[in-house]
Amino acid sequence: MTSSLNHSARRLNTLAAALGCRSYLEIGVETGATLLQVAVEQRMGVDPCFAFDWQSHQGKDGLQLHPCSSDLFFAELEASTQFDLIFLDGLHTFEQTYRDILHALRHSHAGTAILIDDTVPHDVFSACRDQQECLNLRSRYANSSDNRWHGDTYKVVPLLALFHCDLCLLTLADGGNPQTLLWRPSNPLEEDAIRSMQAMWAVQNLAAADYIWFLSNRSLYNPISEAEGLQELIRSIARQDPAADER
Repeated sequence: MTSSLNHSARRLNTLAAALGCRSYLEIGVETGATLLQVAVEQRMGVDPCFAFDWQSHQGKDGLQLHPCSSDLFFAELEASTQFDLIFLDGLHTFEQTYRDILHALRHSHAGTAILIDDTVPHDVFSACRDQQECLNLRSRYANSSDNRWHGDTYKVVPLLALFHCDLCLLTLADGGNPQTLLWRPSNPLEEDAIRSMQAMWAVQNLAAADYIWFLSNRSLYNPISEAEGLQELIRSIARQDPAADER
């Protein structure tokens, strides 16, 4: 890895190398800045509107590109297809992101690592559901040209904490844009009654959840340093992966 890698590619390549990943899926490719830097044998990218010359990369170096929505892609994907490593960076709404997560889980196995982008809003403006509203409000009230926008993707975390308590969840809090890791642990998780109650309350108030809500519920995100979070996932995933021989 080199210093030119963006934070997403750096994190994904760390996981790919440690877990021996041979298949990779990226939802929300846009310019290809991450996808083209991921060092995995077979890579698949999905975006309804690629912002680079994707045709020139199609079929080269194990790369398959699908110019369509993630919903359509998953609807047409063979049910038996599984990926070792998945990066979700699609539409910045919690409904779409949650659908992408559910689909990703269906196409994962015991050793799959999932990285979810945009789960931590940068400020009150970046939590706006509409990108243009985010930029306009930040320019007007903060006199800033900062173009960071995360939408309401942050709302998927309480859904995961409540309805997917069998999965491990950590949010990388440093080293670049915060992102959330999701994976199946090798050993069953112990039930945390207090955390479950917090998640249930958070989901019940999800419709009204705003930036202040996010700040009040940050513990649900399990923030951790990048180095510690990546190593925790690597240690946790079972070394004896029953799907490994089939990949």
